[in-house]
Amino acid sequence: MFVSDTNIFPSSGMKIRISCPDGSDLFLSFLPEATVDNLKVAALRNILTDSASSLKESLYYKIILVRTCKSLEDEKTLLEQGVQDNDEVLLLKRRLLPSQFEKSSDKNKQEEIRSSPTAADIQKATSGLPVTDTHTCQATVSSTVDFQTELRKILISLIEVSQKLLCLNPEASKIFEQAEEILHEPSSSRDDLDDDSIQQLTAMGFPEHRARKALKLNKLSVMSAMDWLLQHGDDPDIDQPLPDNTDTLQSLEGEVGAEGGTATNLDDTGTDISRHRVSNILKSLRAYKKREFKPNPKVLQHLLEMGFDEKSCVEALRATRNNGDAACEMLLNNRKPPPDTLDEGIDPESPMFRAIMANPVVQLGLNNPRCLLAFIQMLEHPHTANQWLSDPETAPLLVHISRIYHAEKHSHQQQQHETSTAITQSR
Repeated sequence: MFVSDTNIFPSSGMKIRISCPDGSDLFLSFLPEATVDNLKVAALRNILTDSASSLKESLYYKIILVRTCKSLEDEKTLLEQGVQDNDEVLLLKRRLLPSQFEKSSDKNKQEEIRSSPTAADIQKATSGLPVTDTHTCQATVSSTVDFQTELRKILISLIEVSQKLLCLNPEASKIFEQAEEILHEPSSSRDDLDDDSIQQLTAMGFPEHRARKALKLNKLSVMSAMDWLLQHGDDPDIDQPLPDNTDTLQSLEGEVGAEGGTATNLDDTGTDISRHRVSNILKSLRAYKKREFKPNPKVLQHLLEMGFDEKSCVEALRATRNNGDAACEMLLNNRKPPPDTLDEGIDPESPMFRAIMANPVVQLGLNNPRCLLAFIQMLEHPHTANQWLSDPETAPLLVHISRIYHAEKHSHQQQQHETSTAITQSR
């Protein structure tokens, strides 16, 4: 019987599975004495279209042994690198480091990118562009300030119209009582301090009487009260109690009553009482606003750190009702509305007033006593706007007013832009 030599002396080669970058797998046999470079050349010869370039291309590839997750050295043999029969290896491209010449060129490119253009470069690049009017950009920047200021004017105008429509409504008497309670709420609610807020301040080391005073001055805000205590802790009058505002409010109401007529001159009917209360709502509001304005200490400090003088900062905060962002925009654009017009409504002859009053949803809302209550509360406490936007009775009205305002504002800015463009082209 004839037996081949291969059966008598079995092959000492080992089979290796090679996973290539193109996703294919190769099963090749190698002797343990073969180098890792021989393995790369054999694998590349099977996957490259030009097999003759496999030796040259092998310089850009490396072998990873999957079992140990280590890169194998090209000059060493498979036996020296610990490769065993039926092992799996990965054929991957090397990540070549850039040469010194490439590094220097990349560095020069980065410096060119980082370098800012000169005035000559800007002039050359923008020489062909048309001249634009900067007034439109300024109007866009100050749109937030305009909305904050004009929103107050719109609310005052809506209150004036609504109170005239509701003066003969028998259901309006209750809503007017609530409106008067809102006007007096800032002074009366300051006595109802939260025990948790006082405890938070006393836990920081502040005396209880100072904590109460700070909370009253900062509208029950713990963070603002803490900042106030840190800033005014060394003041000589820090321990003096706050004056009672009851007498002040009574004197203000007396002045308003003298201007608008007293209740004793009216009949005892609900209509006359409602009419009297209606005539006093805005007057009481304006008289209350004549009291000393107290800016938010934290916001005022931020504005002072920006370099603005204290008087301008206080005026801007008063105009924007302690809105720091709106006050900053007003100061940056040198926009200072006259203080005497802050509590006046919008011009009845203006297109915006006519557009608002011509809207059917607004007309229905002005006859709703709850909408009047919303206007007054938003005028006194702007942060309650989100609450009334969630109310099913007042939300549609407020949304329509906002849409009308922005539509009229956009139309006005568009007309200004067209006018400025026509003037520029005529030149």
